[in-house]
Amino acid sequence: VNYKEFDERRSDCAFTSLEEIVLFARHRGVEVLLENIQNDFSSSERLIWFNRQTHLDLNYCYDIGHAHIMESVADAYDQMRPSIRSTHIHDNNGKEDSHLVPESGTIDWRKAMKLLRSAQGQYPLLLELREHPEVENPVDVAARAFDRLENLKNSEEEDER
Repeated sequence: VNYKEFDERRSDCAFTSLEEIVLFARHRGVEVLLENIQNDFSSSERLIWFNRQTHLDLNYCYDIGHAHIMESVADAYDQMRPSIRSTHIHDNNGKEDSHLVPESGTIDWRKAMKLLRSAQGQYPLLLELREHPEVENPVDVAARAFDRLENLKNSEEEDER
């Protein structure tokens, strides 16, 4: 079986597993989120289909890097938006899931941050970066990345004036 292709039988297996996991998690105050990942089973459209078919009514973790590869940042966000509860923030070249620091790939971060800020309330923006041995202080790199993303907001506000 090619796991990158959609197969309705896999949906049944996923439902059975998730039904048990969700029950276990809810009794412990934990929310299970579905993430858009790089396969035909977990695109934003398929996740919404899965939720409707199973009635599990799960929320989502929006992975911006995966959206950039699979569909588009804006399309995936628009589809998942009402149910996004968390994010995975990383960049890539639109082809490889390289988990780069934001602004190191081809995602338009000014537009992406505008989208991410457009929802009422706020969900966590979690950096999901691949470790690179040549980077001596990855925590400093992550902090600078968040500062740059936050500064995009400030420059966006200045543009509107």
